Amino acid sequence: MGKRFSESAAKKAAGLARKRDQAHAKQRAQMEQLEAEEASKWEQGSKKENSRKLEEEQKRQEKARAKKERDALLAAEEEQLGKGGKGKRK
Repeated sequence: MGKRFSESAAKKAAGLARKRDQAHAKQRAQMEQLEAEEASKWEQGSKKENSRKLEEEQKRQEKARAKKERDALLAAEEEQLGKGGKGKRK
């Protein structure tokens, strides 16, 4: 004789639930992969920054930083020497 329905019903329900969960996970993974591919296509087609403009901006920022450093060193040196005039420094 075979197994009774009451013995195998819980096992069958657990197996069906497991299969359903696996199918949902597989479908979710496929959707995420499609979304990632679509996002990469959009990123690939997006407008890129001009490299020359980026270099110019970087040079400008470097010059500004160097000027601030020079001004700070000059101010520290003047303070150390005790030189204090009324005129503006150019």
